[in-house]
Amino acid sequence: MTLNDETHIPTTASTSRPTGRPTRIRWYVGALVFVICFVAYLDRIVFSVSATSIMEDLHLTPVQFGLITTLFNVGYFVFQIPAGIFIERAGTRRAMTVALLLWSVFTGMTGIANGLLMLALSRSAFGAGEAPLFPTANSIFARWFPPRERGKATSLMNSGAFLGTAIGAVLLVPIIGHLSWRGAFFTCAVVGGVLTVASHVFLRDHPAQHAKTNDAEVRLIEDGTDLPATSGGAPWRLFLRQRSFWALAVGFFGTLWTIQFFVYWLPYYLQHALAVPFSAVGRYTSIAFGCITVSVLVAGLVSDRLLRIGRSRFQARNLVAVAGLAVAAVCLVVSLTSGSVLVSVIWLSVALGGAGFAQTLAWTIATDIGRAHTAAVGSWMNAWGFVAAAIVPTLAPVLARDLGWTPVIVVNAAVAVVGIGGFLLTRTNHPLRITSSTQLS
Repeated sequence: MTLNDETHIPTTASTSRPTGRPTRIRWYVGALVFVICFVAYLDRIVFSVSATSIMEDLHLTPVQFGLITTLFNVGYFVFQIPAGIFIERAGTRRAMTVALLLWSVFTGMTGIANGLLMLALSRSAFGAGEAPLFPTANSIFARWFPPRERGKATSLMNSGAFLGTAIGAVLLVPIIGHLSWRGAFFTCAVVGGVLTVASHVFLRDHPAQHAKTNDAEVRLIEDGTDLPATSGGAPWRLFLRQRSFWALAVGFFGTLWTIQFFVYWLPYYLQHALAVPFSAVGRYTSIAFGCITVSVLVAGLVSDRLLRIGRSRFQARNLVAVAGLAVAAVCLVVSLTSGSVLVSVIWLSVALGGAGFAQTLAWTIATDIGRAHTAAVGSWMNAWGFVAAAIVPTLAPVLARDLGWTPVIVVNAAVAVVGIGGFLLTRTNHPLRITSSTQLS
């Protein structure tokens, strides 16, 4: 067995560790993942906040800019399944280091783009480089946290991402104003490089491999784990025959459609549909992403609480996700009825927060049904989420140009309803079968 094998837990690696009360290194690992996801979304939001400046400097139309955003998402989803395979073979530490390094390099390359072609190449490469990030982070939580803590742990991943968006909108506007949009990309690339070194030094594939974990913490994690010790890669052909594998993908498709519209087009929507001046765009964007930052934390706490009081995984995970998407769909439509910019932003913020519930719990469901193959299930789910994320950046400006922004919001609400159906059809109480001898999930 190799230490980088994601399908094994080296239970003998901690024999000389001190005993006593369990250490809490798993939460330091969770905090590091929080920071990684924060920087990842900072690198994404810099593109949308810079939209007007980039389009003016490089003489792009909104549709061309949307197409470039789509190319990022194409790179991201095309490499999701290869990323899942890579994570299972290389281990979470190595996969995270590779993702951090590549996305930092391609973020810096975006800052030197001099036209449509180079911008398109750098953003699609950025998407490919970042592909392993969230499946790797979710696999870290699967190995480092027992089931009763996973909802809360997963919320760290998502809250870090959306805090990056919320704070990034405020931080990046003055940086762009002083250093230009190119300087903002260079700044993000340097931060990513520092984080690459820090994560490689601190992360380990399994709790027993970390010098700071004691026996008590390793036992706490391993005694509560529902991850069977298995060998080999994920049984993709078998997974593709199971309803939950596809249904979870549909649920995440509906979820990411809604969220990625906000990530890539909210600043522009505020300026051109609601007539918000650029100086106020960061503040209003922060309201929306502040809301989802809080909601993803609440989602994890609520879900874990429901499990502790005896609710099933379907009730604690799926139904909470369904409630979140239902809120998102309703609030998106209601936001169109307000004559006040602030009230519209509040409705949009609540809608984004509802979608955040679904995103957090989708990753937890991927662990619940994927177990030892969390990386594979997570990469599959994320790939379909970013099929949606590849469509919406280009579809939104085309619809807005031809029909106005109201149909864009209505379509977003409709796709959220599709996501509800996906979560209702996912059997989270039953893990995906990994051999032909067990019943279909």
